Amino acid sequence: MVSFRFGCVALFLIASLFTLPSSFLSFPPREAKAAEFRLVPSLGIQEEYNDNIFYSDRERVDDFITTITPGLELVNRTEKVDLNLLARLNILRYAETTELNNIDQNYLGKIRYSPTTKWTLSGEAGYLKDSRPDRDLEVTGLVNSAAIRDRQNYGAGLEHTLTEKTRGSLSYAFEEDKYDNPRFADLRAHNAILGFTHDLSKYLPNITGRMNFGYSRYEYDFGTIDYSYATIGMKWALSEKWDLLLDGGGSYTVSELGPDGNRQRDTGAGWFGMGSISYKGEKTTGDLTFSHRILPAYGSVGVTNRTSVTFGIDRRFTYEFSGGLSGGYFLNKADQGEFSTVAFDEETYFINPRLRYEFTRDIFLEGSYNFSITKFDITRTEARRNLVMLRLYVQHALFE
Repeated sequence: MVSFRFGCVALFLIASLFTLPSSFLSFPPREAKAAEFRLVPSLGIQEEYNDNIFYSDRERVDDFITTITPGLELVNRTEKVDLNLLARLNILRYAETTELNNIDQNYLGKIRYSPTTKWTLSGEAGYLKDSRPDRDLEVTGLVNSAAIRDRQNYGAGLEHTLTEKTRGSLSYAFEEDKYDNPRFADLRAHNAILGFTHDLSKYLPNITGRMNFGYSRYEYDFGTIDYSYATIGMKWALSEKWDLLLDGGGSYTVSELGPDGNRQRDTGAGWFGMGSISYKGEKTTGDLTFSHRILPAYGSVGVTNRTSVTFGIDRRFTYEFSGGLSGGYFLNKADQGEFSTVAFDEETYFINPRLRYEFTRDIFLEGSYNFSITKFDITRTEARRNLVMLRLYVQHALFE
């Protein structure tokens, strides 16, 4: 199954390559300053202590986990084409809970092609196999069990400069999740976005107006959920170092859940919002992001009304020594029978300080600590986790 899906990804990328000019299929000449070709093998070795590997609100199981991560990345950039291929394995070895030992896999290919200055085409294909219960914790605020998930995704998009100040874009993405445990719901997700931007600097300095129309369809064996939204917003360059982005609008959801022939239909209106403020200095970078929208609860039949606030700060103290701090808050809410077969009312917080020392450009040692807590308001229980990690990473670029 793995080789079949990875083969599909490879065929997709090969097909994309055959659509490019023949000059792209050869190595770029050394004198072409705009061109870049790199083949980067890498190896990561990570040791961590996790005092709640199942992220349980009842019985806590702790363990030491060793992860060996070999990888290979190919980058090829020219004036018109940007190609990136990545293959990576995560070889997981638990000291005591050996039944969780696994080899997670990640394959990803992305390509952008600009035939003219006004048109940009893009494509993406990937395959992911993962098994850690906490794999989605800092992305969705939700936790699955140690069930193995096979995920494949495909996407395509185009951007077009309509006028000197106006650009339009259209994108479509497909994602399919399959679990090896029948207690978890397989998912097929379709996402389409039509967007427009317009330069408003004639009226307001450094401001670009934004408008987006989105549609998502989530398909389960037990039903379907259709989600539509429309937003308006702006991107504002406050200064050379600060940027602000705001989008807001309305949404409409239609769900049909239940056994075939007896599905219950529900509809509802809501609001969609997202925003971020980012800072990019000489030694310090940071961002603060807010989001509120309907999103799937992976592993369950249905979606949640998810609100999230996340932040990240990175600081370079010296040329070799740097550090960072990230954290976030997630609120997932859903009523049983209304867009979901399972009720959710969960709050998740996490904080993650880290330090890094770079011996060279290609070798670094990183240590971090992560504290996470989830409050399950329906059962009035909570789960906590402390995770300490040390990682050594080595890479070497070929043909650079």
